[in-house]
Amino acid sequence: MVSTLHGRFARLLVVAAMFAALVVVIAGCGSSSSSSSSGETGGSTEASGNGASGSSDLAAAEAMVKKAEAPWTTWEGPTKPTKPPSGINLALVTCAGTVNGCVYPVEEAAKAAETLGWKTTTYDGKGDPVTQNKVVLQAINSGAEAVLMAGIDPSAIQSSLKTAEERGIPVGDMTQGVAPGEGLAFDVGANYVTGGEVTGAWVVADSGGEAKVLPTNDKEFASTVAIVEAALKVIGECGGCEALPTEYFVSSDIGNGLGQRIASKLQSNPDVNYVIGAFDPAVAEMVPAIQNAGIAENISLISNVGDPQNLEWIAEGNVQKADLVFDNQYIGYAAIDQMIRALNKEELWKNKGENDPRFEYNENVPYHLITENNVGDPNEPWTASFDTVEKFEKLWGVGG
Repeated sequence: MVSTLHGRFARLLVVAAMFAALVVVIAGCGSSSSSSSSGETGGSTEASGNGASGSSDLAAAEAMVKKAEAPWTTWEGPTKPTKPPSGINLALVTCAGTVNGCVYPVEEAAKAAETLGWKTTTYDGKGDPVTQNKVVLQAINSGAEAVLMAGIDPSAIQSSLKTAEERGIPVGDMTQGVAPGEGLAFDVGANYVTGGEVTGAWVVADSGGEAKVLPTNDKEFASTVAIVEAALKVIGECGGCEALPTEYFVSSDIGNGLGQRIASKLQSNPDVNYVIGAFDPAVAEMVPAIQNAGIAENISLISNVGDPQNLEWIAEGNVQKADLVFDNQYIGYAAIDQMIRALNKEELWKNKGENDPRFEYNENVPYHLITENNVGDPNEPWTASFDTVEKFEKLWGVGG
């Protein structure tokens, strides 16, 4: 759906260029998480605003935003049934118990596993690759027959994944946005590149094509990198927009001065009017710091995940104005679906027409753009407009 929008966006840019008789050089950042620039604060990822401008590309951005704000009504998940094995001992591992983008999908996967009569044990990776590696090994040595992680970089826990592979234990991931390999059978999360394009389109549309942006990013999560870099590419195609160098941080910075650091950066760059927050738990520290700095009225911030506090700020019009959210219920159930197929040694469900290996096995996770136009109840997690549980249980031959 969004890839079609992006294609339309590109065609509109070409038309605009023809009408203006301009030769456009479009510079932007790539979407690969593995090749991003230095992790130092104020790294080199930048959209300089030297692309095409005009009413046509602004209209295209507005159309993309409007489409992303609409309900997700169409089932685009698997259609081939699979029979769940019984009595599986499943280990669930969060990247960190304090990062809701990792916790929510694990909670939903646990519900799906319970429906199948599986035993589940949840482990906290505590935002530390050493701990994550240790708890995956602990799970394996405690009798886990399958391991499902959330937001964990497989390249950082290779010793435990090698042990799992040697023992024939399938390992899956959620929300990380990586391709299978290195001991990982699959990853289930949204298409974070197209989600990032929506993020960038919102900045362009909301600013009327005149945004000066401070991007923030956390390279621990490939999904976050893909979102921010894709957003910057779209912003770089806006002739009246500009982006500062990206402010990088890690999850351990949250609660340790991150908010003040971002507020200070904004104070030293008073013409910045938009911030791309890497994800909601980090933004939860940025927003109060921006308020305390007395610059809240100058800033419009967009983030992703869909935490209740962040949606409350959107409803209030309080610094954060938009959030890219994902159907975490769908993510959890889709990951269990792929795990069933892995345990059965069946072919995993592969999305038709998807050529990016990072997203081939994500079962087309729904996502949505929340703004003041559609925020609803901040305490109600967003889900697609169909019965996800019923759809998956029918595929598995269980439930009512």
